[in-house]
Amino acid sequence: MSVLDRKVLRDVWALRGQVVTIALLIGAGVAVLVMSVSSFLSLRGAQQAFYAESRFAEVFAEVKRAPRTLLARLAEIPGVAVVEGRVGGEARVDWLGAEVPVAGRVLSLPASGEQSPLNRLRLLAGRLPEPTRHDEAVIHAAFAEAWQLRPGDEIAVILNGRRERFRIAGIAHSPEFVFTSRPGNPLPDDRGFVVLWANEEAVARAFDMQGAFGEAVLTLAPGASEPAAIAELDRLLLPWGGRGAYGRRDQPSHRFLEDELAEQRTLAVTVPLIFFGIAAFLLNVVLGRIVEAQREQVAALKALGYPSLPIAAHYAKFVAVICLLGSALGIAAGAWMGAGMLGNYRPFFRFPEMPYLLPAWLPLVAVTTSFAVALLGVLAALRRILRLPAAEGLRPPRPAAFGGRALSGLGRRLPAGAKIPLRGLLGRPLRTLLTVLGIALAVPMVVLGLFWWDAMDSMVELQFDRIERGDAFVALTDPRPSRAVREMARLPGVLAAEGQRIVPVRLRAAQRSRLLALTGLPEGAELRVPRNADLRPVPIPHDGLALSRRLAERLGVREGDTVQVEVLEGARRVHDLPVAALVEDIIGFSALMEIGALNRLMREDDLVSHVALRVDPMAAEVLWQHLAERPRVAATNVKAVWLRVFDEVIAGLVLTSAMTLTGFGVIIAVGVVYNSARVALQERGWEMASLRVLGFTRQEVSRILLAELAVAVLVAVPLGLVLAQWIVELVLGARDNESFDVPAAISTATFTTAALVVLGAALASAVAVRRRIDQLDLVAALKARD
Repeated sequence: MSVLDRKVLRDVWALRGQVVTIALLIGAGVAVLVMSVSSFLSLRGAQQAFYAESRFAEVFAEVKRAPRTLLARLAEIPGVAVVEGRVGGEARVDWLGAEVPVAGRVLSLPASGEQSPLNRLRLLAGRLPEPTRHDEAVIHAAFAEAWQLRPGDEIAVILNGRRERFRIAGIAHSPEFVFTSRPGNPLPDDRGFVVLWANEEAVARAFDMQGAFGEAVLTLAPGASEPAAIAELDRLLLPWGGRGAYGRRDQPSHRFLEDELAEQRTLAVTVPLIFFGIAAFLLNVVLGRIVEAQREQVAALKALGYPSLPIAAHYAKFVAVICLLGSALGIAAGAWMGAGMLGNYRPFFRFPEMPYLLPAWLPLVAVTTSFAVALLGVLAALRRILRLPAAEGLRPPRPAAFGGRALSGLGRRLPAGAKIPLRGLLGRPLRTLLTVLGIALAVPMVVLGLFWWDAMDSMVELQFDRIERGDAFVALTDPRPSRAVREMARLPGVLAAEGQRIVPVRLRAAQRSRLLALTGLPEGAELRVPRNADLRPVPIPHDGLALSRRLAERLGVREGDTVQVEVLEGARRVHDLPVAALVEDIIGFSALMEIGALNRLMREDDLVSHVALRVDPMAAEVLWQHLAERPRVAATNVKAVWLRVFDEVIAGLVLTSAMTLTGFGVIIAVGVVYNSARVALQERGWEMASLRVLGFTRQEVSRILLAELAVAVLVAVPLGLVLAQWIVELVLGARDNESFDVPAAISTATFTTAALVVLGAALASAVAVRRRIDQLDLVAALKARD
């Protein structure tokens, strides 16, 4: 072993406290990279494997009623590879124990009793229904798991106003329902929403669709044009009540999954990039100061004849040891956190298998990145020292200037105990600035973990206290005259009722288009109040649309612009309407107009399709049961139930993120403060020992050194709070998610907690350094200048 290699080992052991804190800093960056990338790859891998296995369709179309003979013409559309027609419809389930009526959807299976050619089911238990058994069904695994159902159990379903009983033949996953939720709810509700697949004849009889189909699903040949296929599909289905075909991108389950994958892809790039950027800066500060502190050793090696390259390689080995230690910890922690993150996704996304994937290249990339980042931390300082002549390097560095005439005058009036820390702060302004900035960057890491609680609270407060002010939202089986609202208003427990008309539309602006629901609200509505960016109520437009801000951005329109509205039901009329207002929406996209204007647009009477209710809490349970018995009610969404599901599902993800990033913030704070203090002690050991010999007590000596760090920390924390707001906005701005708009809301409590965490980490570091000062060897320190 060479002399320099032995020096590496000696340095690692002598600086073990600093080595461990720097390794933890590197490990935190590696852990973030491994966790975010591996969880994204695992989720994407589960999606691709299941889609391929189940032959997930690429185009979907709904139609009021079309003859099965039309399927042959659909199969002849250029680019279409496989086409399947089926029957489906909304259902309501009588289920004892459910807090609110259970909503459902029933789909037909081929009459042959075999798997469908597209959207094939993955059976977990049981079998498909027998071709001759019309009372058997396959049930989705999410509902079966929530209620502990098994093959052989029975379920009562109301289909098209008629009550049917099915015996569960099998339990399965479906690519169409990887993400399952009640209509109108953006979160999975495994206890309140069920999907059933039954024999084609049984479903067709229930919905009066014998010899017909109501849905068509297709796959396309490689290279086929999806827009062209959709346009031709719409043309052929239009005479039969086609409601507008759409690609896989707009399929509800796939869209939500893609939104999450897009967000994870963004976070897998931005968060590690931010973290490694911070780490590179901090390592430059910490490792650079360690190398600076060894300038005399470097000069001695040069005086003994060592070339610059072996000396540089020596420090590269020192960095490599730290990186290997940090990377090993980071890879292990990242894999553990990635597996935990994937586990938090299981209530959201129902795949038959969702194995955790950690490809071999990912740890290699993490180690290489960490080494490159750490090496950048020492190169600048090492290059500066290697350029020094050996004679100059062997001399102690020149004391820093105190800071000019004004500061020199101030210095003469200060006591000796204050001059030294002030000289350290103002005499090396660049070093002080870097130390302050390094400590400040610990604050955003803590805030990034904690602010999600604030964001969730802000989302709930805006969406469900200010915008959606009703307690329940009732969907009717078909549009009804407005007197249905008055009938519901007379039900026991209903305090207020407002009707809404919701129709599917396609909005177009230039080359951009979007499928969504156009909602008609009554003038002066109180149970849904659109609000602008200032959270002020926005009047419902009579002669135009109110679009959510994010939808307007996607369409590339502003107030006053015109959009084309293609209604996807009834006569499928097309209208050009102005954008009269922009509104805020946390969940999804929305397009609004006055309900009377919407009905006139549809050339219909005064109809409603949904009813918003304000309910007396004391009578709520009886009301939900009453609504469950009404044949014209398709589904009832209750705000309290949705909020509980929101808390249950989101809590795990937020808690994991909060704990992880808070821990990283503590690591950064400890790493920077501890290393800054240790290097300062190493640089000023002679001064500290001299003061002790001159009669200064340990407390006074410690106060001198730690006062400099205290000032840096007190300046850094407010700066860190400002940086935290900016970094949170940067991360949220990089998101690409249509399902949720997360606001950059950070509470005073979060800022206070982050500041206290960093101050606590700094205090702990100061205690450790104080112990080092107490153990200072005065003789050895004084000999260091000899």
